[in-house]
Amino acid sequence: MCNSKRTVDIPEEFYSYATGQLFDKCIDCEKWLLEEGTEYFIEKAIKQYDGFSAKEVIFEYAICADCADTVRKSISKQSMNDIEKFFFENIDFQRRMEVMRSNPKNPIAWISNCLISNSSIQKMPEYQIFAHCSGKALNLSQMPYMVSGNVLEQVQHLLSPETKDELNDFMERNLGPSPELAEILPGSRVVFI
Repeated sequence: MCNSKRTVDIPEEFYSYATGQLFDKCIDCEKWLLEEGTEYFIEKAIKQYDGFSAKEVIFEYAICADCADTVRKSISKQSMNDIEKFFFENIDFQRRMEVMRSNPKNPIAWISNCLISNSSIQKMPEYQIFAHCSGKALNLSQMPYMVSGNVLEQVQHLLSPETKDELNDFMERNLGPSPELAEILPGSRVVFI
């Protein structure tokens, strides 16, 4: 994919739903994120209701690069290998490059279709979006991207029980035990930081 370090202003789709502003602190260590050069990731899970324009944010957070690396290291090697293999085998890299080339400064176009299934965001009941940011800028490299709920279910089956426990611990520690979240996403709190 694209290796250049192009950036744009962070679009509102990656603002905090809770505040309507840019995410400013790491969810895990509370590091200030908006200083120039501070690398971090944003993940948002969104539910849409058929026939309605409103969307519900199931969860959202920003995490600094150091904390994201710690979480990645907690994922078992087998789970990480299985996830990487799944993405490598299922991403249409030519299609992805075409979207990126034809929309070089429009990250919303990059998240309009699922990275794996190519399904339109308009037709999915649930999806997650992911971004890599630096200070107040969105990095346009391999991210941003969007993954459908159906694809997330497939990825869920690739995770070892230990990895599922680690990711659930991360979510509960940082987002709290949410009955609504457990009901909406039973056993499938997939985190791609």
